Amino acid sequence: MHKILNRGELKKKLNELKAKGQKIVFTNGCFDIIHAGHIRYLREAKKLGDILVVGLNSDSSVKKLKPLRPINSEKERAEVLASLEMVDFVTVFHEETPYKLIKLLNPHVLVKGGDWKVKDIVGADIVPEVYSLPYVEGFSTSGIIERILNKYNKPRQEDNILKKAKKVKFLFLDVDGVLTSGGIILDNENNELKIFNVRDGHGLVMLNKSGINIAVITGRKSRALERRMKELGISEVYQGAREKLRIFEEILKKYGLKKQEVAAMGDDIIDLSILTRVGFSASPQDAHEVVKSNVDYVTKNKAGDGAVRELCDLILQAKGLLDNFVDEYKNL
Repeated sequence: MHKILNRGELKKKLNELKAKGQKIVFTNGCFDIIHAGHIRYLREAKKLGDILVVGLNSDSSVKKLKPLRPINSEKERAEVLASLEMVDFVTVFHEETPYKLIKLLNPHVLVKGGDWKVKDIVGADIVPEVYSLPYVEGFSTSGIIERILNKYNKPRQEDNILKKAKKVKFLFLDVDGVLTSGGIILDNENNELKIFNVRDGHGLVMLNKSGINIAVITGRKSRALERRMKELGISEVYQGAREKLRIFEEILKKYGLKKQEVAAMGDDIIDLSILTRVGFSASPQDAHEVVKSNVDYVTKNKAGDGAVRELCDLILQAKGLLDNFVDEYKNL
């Protein structure tokens, strides 16, 4: 039995089946990329009668509803639907709604998914039985498309990040919310205390050894920061900096740096003045959402808990230098 029919052929066939006492069920949709949600829905629809007819939106009809779709042509979509055991007939309609088709075929039962209320289903006023089947959570064509894009775009994104990181010769860092968790501890003598991550420190040491210079710019002042940077061999330390951009530009001029040779990590919107002017920008996982949406790379680790080390390792990896340190420590 050929399943894909035009509406005239289908009308004749259904009249024959009705004469034999067969109950006709009708549903419609785009069915662009068939997934488990569709299968479960069609299987339940078929249980409501003897013959299941699917009205399939044509390509032009789909475009009116979803401008970037369909992914698959009406011919391909019809063929896939017709191959399903629970589907008895498929017919394509070109109108924006299947109302004329439903009126012509005059089915006994009309079915749509649970995202439709019965009263809003097109054709509900002319079909004796109308059902809105429970919506199957977790399945959608849009979701499938998004997963595919995320999966296959990721390697390209990673390649682009590594290309940018490979060019880095200088790294700018904020302090609070980057090198520390952002918490501020003040003692009774008004000294500002900070907690630094040891692994972050070693990452900076490895960058220094690899010839990558580092500058720290912060709006606050702390003797603890001064001491820690001295331990790490970082001399470009600017505290109480109210004009971060000016200092940034002076350092670029001092070292003769090009934009693509500079990386920076910040966590708050004040840091965007620098982050948007470097070749490779990054932020910790717990940075401000606006900052995360404006940088090239967001670390998996949080500020003060390995975010800086993650960035250091990434830069070293992109330059092909990380394995040198691994081999060095293995062979001590």
